Parts: sequence; C-alpha cells; structure tokens
Amino acid sequence: MYTVARISEILDLHPKTVRRFIREGKIKATRIGREWRISKADLRQYTHAELANTPDEPRPATPLSSRVQVSAVIELSDGHSEEVSRISNSLIAVLNSKDPSWGTSRYDLLYHPETHKARFVLNGTPLFIRTLLELVEVLIQEGGTVDG
Repeated sequence: MYTVARISEILDLHPKTVRRFIREGKIKATRIGREWRISKADLRQYTHAELANTPDEPRPATPLSSRVQVSAVIELSDGHSEEVSRISNSLIAVLNSKDPSWGTSRYDLLYHPETHKARFVLNGTPLFIRTLLELVEVLIQEGGTVDG
C-alpha cells in the first residue's frame, strides 16, 4: 500500500492533485485513519486507465511494423575524405539495391572538411537501420572490406 506522498513521487504529481484524483474517483484508494492508501493494483489500474479506456479510438489500418521508423546517427571524428567516401559510397550502394521490405528509408551525409567530422544520418525501418549498422560495423573493423 502506497501513501499519497509516495504516489505523488511516483507519478510526479503534487500531493493535492493525488488527493483530488482520489476524491474524483480517478484513483481508487482506501482510507485508513486520516490517511489515504493506494494499493499496487489500483495504482496499476490508474496508470493504464488512459490506454485501457479508449475502445472507441480508431485503429490505424496499416500494421505497426509499417508505421515504425528508426533514426541513427553515425559520427566519424577525424575522418579523412577517403574514409568518409568509402563509407558513404557503401551506404549508397546498399540503398540503390535496397530490399523492398525496408519501406521508406533515407540516408544523409553531413561532412565538415575543416574539422574532418562526418555524420551519417539514417532513417527507416528497424530492419533497414540494423542492416546498415551491421554494414558500417564491417567497414570500420581493422582491415575490413565489403565484397559485393
């Protein structure tokens, strides 16, 4: 059983807000003496109530796997133009022959020659990001080369 003070810490709410939620019936609580106590089950019910109480909310027609996009930034410090070009050309080659299951994907290169700093910015499906990160891992290994 949690006290109002502990629930306010957990939920990052003011104790008066927690007490108001108890009065309004948003949070179930039991009065013990002069204090309110909230059970773990009641706390769980409150924290999941927003998601659980939306049956009328329309569901997207496309599956979740088609709607998730992931971003990754690969930063290369002290990157000489040959290294940057080799990595960039390899990423572009993979993109030019990309698997249709990757869906919409994007690659951008930001290179600052004065600082020799390069940022390879990737955006796409989790499979796309994983594949390209694995490629970069091979490219940066000592003496690593990519065939194909």
